[in-house]
Amino acid sequence: MRPAVVAALIVTIGCGPKQPPPSFAPDPGLVEQIREIRMSTSMRACPGEGFGAVYTAVLNDGSLVPFETRYDKDNPPRLHIVFLARSSPDATPLEGGGWSTYRDPLATAITGFRLTVALKAKPSISTSTVVAPDYTCLQHAFGFRGAGSGAGGPQVTVRLGILRSPFYDRLLVAGIEVEEAPPYYVLADARAVPPSDWLIIEARGSRGSRGAEGAAGVAGTDGRAGCPGGAGGPGGAGGNGSGGGPGGRGGQITIIAPAEEPFLAGLVEAQVPGGEGGDGGAGGKGGAGGKGGAAEPATDPRCVAGTAGAAGPPGAKGQDGRDGAPGTRPQIVTVPMRDVWGQRIPPSLAELIDYRPAPTRRQ
Repeated sequence: MRPAVVAALIVTIGCGPKQPPPSFAPDPGLVEQIREIRMSTSMRACPGEGFGAVYTAVLNDGSLVPFETRYDKDNPPRLHIVFLARSSPDATPLEGGGWSTYRDPLATAITGFRLTVALKAKPSISTSTVVAPDYTCLQHAFGFRGAGSGAGGPQVTVRLGILRSPFYDRLLVAGIEVEEAPPYYVLADARAVPPSDWLIIEARGSRGSRGAEGAAGVAGTDGRAGCPGGAGGPGGAGGNGSGGGPGGRGGQITIIAPAEEPFLAGLVEAQVPGGEGGDGGAGGKGGAGGKGGAAEPATDPRCVAGTAGAAGPPGAKGQDGRDGAPGTRPQIVTVPMRDVWGQRIPPSLAELIDYRPAPTRRQ
């Protein structure tokens, strides 16, 4: 890794430059002179995000030729990134030369993001690097609701522990379980997290059901034809909307921390509010007034049409439902470290739990 090169790195992950045609190939004479490929990337990368990289060919005489991302048919570059085969078990190569890392932070906690680049025309010329994981971009606030109108909030279990990885001597791991769903994990450098309320978990009750809309009023009767025509009847009043349903009760949050480091429970801010009450149903529309009766006979100027009936008044909106009650206070449980993670341990977490750094050789 060359810091001076990385500092000058320009990351382009959006719309890439114009790509060369499939027939574009490197000069065989230039390929024969390449003795090494250098790859310069970010020092660290966050799971689920992208980062850039630059690639340089080292020739036999020590001169450097960059692999360009641009392409101009009138002035084609000597080397282009399409001449490179890029692969990784932990990231996806992007068109502009950069990489997009896999989202699961556990999957790369031990390996980091392993990147390999080889010259297509000469696969023996290759290079590899490992980009260390960085967890500062990971989400720290999560909200969950009950399923269905007016349902109580979910049961959420948060498990916390300090483990080790090749990149962090104190790696904070938080597992979040919602009911029977697979756990979700958040990682962080334990030496850099705040002392409290680092992880915000909300288990909210579901919103109450919306009230039914009131029935529409009946239309008024039409006036009879005559001289003058009869007046139309008034429309009927719209029905009132029904009340909204109550919000669900807040859920329950259990925090499990190791007895060896019980202060970890303080990193979680647990919130269990009740769900919002449902909106009251809208009032029904008033019925239309009846049409006035026609003037008959129409040839008699003294005969006029009847007046139309008044429209009926709309119904009143139903009352909004009440908010749900908050859930019970969060429960904090301390257990031996070996019991923190429960029974549903994914293989990547098991590997991290078992990780032991190689002993340092004495000189």
